[in-house]
Amino acid sequence: MTQQTFKSAKRRYMRLFWPMMIIYVIIILGGSFWINQYDPEPKWLQVTLALASAAPVIGSLFAMLRYANETDEYSRLVHLKSFAWGGVITTSALFLIGFLQLFHVFDRIEVFWFGPLFFIAYGISVLCHGGRSC
Repeated sequence: MTQQTFKSAKRRYMRLFWPMMIIYVIIILGGSFWINQYDPEPKWLQVTLALASAAPVIGSLFAMLRYANETDEYSRLVHLKSFAWGGVITTSALFLIGFLQLFHVFDRIEVFWFGPLFFIAYGISVLCHGGRSC
């Protein structure tokens, strides 16, 4: 793979990331409105909206990885380490909460919240690994 300049890599990332986020918001808002038109909600519509909502987020993750791969070695190391730390923090939280639920310490927590947890952990990790003080 040829190395891109930071500017062109960032431009390619933004050209994919922002449309994905706009599509995500449209699907979430439109899907919520559309599914409320039915009582009860049809299972096919629930599955379709769930898959359609996840697709832009997954696409954004791949855009982040592509951005990391198109930059120099230092930037790549920072982003890939941050991905790893974000994954470790998120997986650790999943196990911890899973065991707390298994032993009836508290009730169910929605798994949806682990997605935002990953992005928060990734962002903090980028700051820490990027040479800025944490």
